[in-house]
Amino acid sequence: MFSFSPSSVHFSIIFEQKFYLLTVYKYFCPVLYISKLFENYVKFNFHVGLAVFAFAKITALDFDLYLNFLDQVIFFVAPFLAYNFIKFYLFFLDGITLKVNAIRFLLGFTVFSVFLFQGGVFYLSLFSRTILFLTILLVLLYCFPLPGFKLNFRGFKGLKIHLVALSWVLITVFLPLSMAEKNMTEFSLIYGLQRYLFVLVATLPFEIRDLKLDDPNLSTWPQKWGIKKTRLIGGLLLSLFVFLEIYYSASSNILLVLSTAFLLMAFVLKAKVEQSKYFSSFWVEGIPILWLILKYLTI
Repeated sequence: MFSFSPSSVHFSIIFEQKFYLLTVYKYFCPVLYISKLFENYVKFNFHVGLAVFAFAKITALDFDLYLNFLDQVIFFVAPFLAYNFIKFYLFFLDGITLKVNAIRFLLGFTVFSVFLFQGGVFYLSLFSRTILFLTILLVLLYCFPLPGFKLNFRGFKGLKIHLVALSWVLITVFLPLSMAEKNMTEFSLIYGLQRYLFVLVATLPFEIRDLKLDDPNLSTWPQKWGIKKTRLIGGLLLSLFVFLEIYYSASSNILLVLSTAFLLMAFVLKAKVEQSKYFSSFWVEGIPILWLILKYLTI
């Protein structure tokens, strides 16, 4: 039989006490708690939801639109649900479990978001519902193949980046315009094109980051043209964005728009395959949020 000496028992007690104190420290330490909270904020797409919301609010300010509370809720809730669906639906289909606390938190907020989304959609006009339906359809086709096809839209060569840009334009430009019952004009279409170009370029740091992870059949821009040419194309697209801004004066603050475009280009030039964890998912994704904050400060 095993026997324990007094010293070994003493060591065991000290170890258990230190382990308990370490556990308590990890639970109550503000730095670790804030770090975990921030990680979940990014991982569960709260940041994306705020970015989409920020773009929609920028549209509302540029066109002087009135949007009620439920209208504005949709701009956060819809992308939150869509991006989490894209990110996690395979886990549920394949029966893969996530961390218990994390999945409880996600499911709880998702259920709450679904109720908010339904409440907001109930008051939308038919035209607004149609735009929202098209956006949802793009999300579903991004994940699931069309009948008779083995590939979803994401699997078609070169289509991924355009799907992302189109869905953002629909929900951040044309949906708020339809909510305010504004007619589609040449100016609003040019504005939508600007947003399309901006989102295309903002997607490039993600494409560069995922260069080694993406299936070669996706034919992303970095896969097709390389990182240097992708940056060059991004610069050309942003130049067109800036030209449209100057020519049409789409925003009430041209200097702010030009500064934001310059900031985005700096991120594209700095983007590489080996990025820091939050370079794209937080800093690049947060540009619309910063844009909105600065826009309010300069009104």
